[in-house]
Amino acid sequence: MKRNNNKIYAMMLMLGLAAASMTSCSDDDKQSDLYGAVIPSSVEFNLSQDKQQLIYTDATGAKCLPMIKGETLQLEYTMLPENTTFRDAVWSSSNDDFATISDEGLVTAVDGDGYSIVQIAPVGLYEGSGINANLKVVVSKEMRQATSIAVTSDKDEIYSGDNLQMTATIAPDNSTYKTVKWSVDDENAASIDPMTGVLTGKEASAILTPVKVIATALDGSGVVGEKTVNIRKVVAPEDVTIDQTYSADKGYVCALNEKSLSLNYTTVPAECTTSQIVWTSSDENVATVADGVVTFKGFGTVEITATTPATGKSSTIKLNIPAGLIRETFHNENHYSIYDAKQSGNGTSTSHEWHDGYLTITTYKQNATNQRADLKWYDLPVTLHAGNYPIIAVKMDDVKDLESGITSRNLNFDVVGKSESGKDFKALGGGNNKYSSDYKCSDGSHVFVYDLSKVAFRTGGIAPTNETISFTVFQLKHADIKTVDHQLKFNLYWFQSFKNMDDLESYIKNVDGLTFEKK
Repeated sequence: MKRNNNKIYAMMLMLGLAAASMTSCSDDDKQSDLYGAVIPSSVEFNLSQDKQQLIYTDATGAKCLPMIKGETLQLEYTMLPENTTFRDAVWSSSNDDFATISDEGLVTAVDGDGYSIVQIAPVGLYEGSGINANLKVVVSKEMRQATSIAVTSDKDEIYSGDNLQMTATIAPDNSTYKTVKWSVDDENAASIDPMTGVLTGKEASAILTPVKVIATALDGSGVVGEKTVNIRKVVAPEDVTIDQTYSADKGYVCALNEKSLSLNYTTVPAECTTSQIVWTSSDENVATVADGVVTFKGFGTVEITATTPATGKSSTIKLNIPAGLIRETFHNENHYSIYDAKQSGNGTSTSHEWHDGYLTITTYKQNATNQRADLKWYDLPVTLHAGNYPIIAVKMDDVKDLESGITSRNLNFDVVGKSESGKDFKALGGGNNKYSSDYKCSDGSHVFVYDLSKVAFRTGGIAPTNETISFTVFQLKHADIKTVDHQLKFNLYWFQSFKNMDDLESYIKNVDGLTFEKK
């Protein structure tokens, strides 16, 4: 590590201050100058704009400046406050093998590929004071030019006046320069900071104006990356109407386990700035709302209202989230609750594949001659209400239908829950194959039914009809699949609760479009 001789000066300065304290009264004026000295509070580098453009932050958070072997750079600095009494500074380099620095701040890239941290600090204050400036000089043996630039952003569209951070990813990873120069093809529609890549939409006459954002390599290669971002004009909404398809007044019920509901709505004018619409919920313990997306929080009814501030016009929809309703139909890949328990045994493991409307389950080896699959509900607790929705049904393939060599299997509802009054409930049906009904459907699938009004739990008995039971363990075990020594695949189509058997049968006929026979 290189340091200049200013450290000796600093020591002499400290000795001078000590000596001053022992001078006679005739030296009062000199003492006053020393005691009133203004010490530096900060120091920072002054880099030209073209060099600032090259600065990037690495994974450690260090500010990095790339240089090529043989390249030199004269560094300048600013020390604050401006009236600092003693403005001398010391330069240092952490690794002279890669970069050196002279007493005058001239950096020389000696060799690559490596780095050196160069520092400027006030004389006598650089050791542990924190009053310094550092720059990580990363030296390459030769210029490694960019071959491609990928431009990305979190959004493809912004409103006039909004900002959007653009990101450039340069290939290859070892390119010497890690930054780009930013520009746009239509400065009437948007501006962009050439160094930071922050895009700002401008007010435009058109409702939607496409702007090409361009990232240009700084290494002279001429490589560019592009992405089109749409700038949308801000247009105040004058009216809004919420579609009532999901309204409780029309008989629709929402299931808590579905998590959320995206409301459909229309506006006047049609091409208005919908983010200006104010959404409110009458009971945020039941549901919250943002930008027309309702998030379910609990059971009950709630009114969701959309209001246009400019005119005060509004539209409302009433939603019902009843206790005990479960509806899992596997139409949302980002949220579904029942899937394999990721258990394994004897060298194999259960797994599943998502499809729009069903899951394909792969069994795992239970033992040398048996397979099994455990379907586990991870979105807990699961709440049942035997008074509201006593019919629990699952539509799936019965593995006995898959191969002639499968002689038997066991379905077991392994659950652990507690009622509102504090009573424990465990093991729906109390054992294997205790379902109330088995419907064989015309597509080959089965609907296995557990009637909470008839099927008792091993612990707790028949479920009460006047309160909920919340389950912290909820899984359906498709186990003891005999006799088979290889993994099997079967489909799981839905899992739902119903008010009665008529509702269940109507769903199979009218929604699934299937006929069935009761086994």
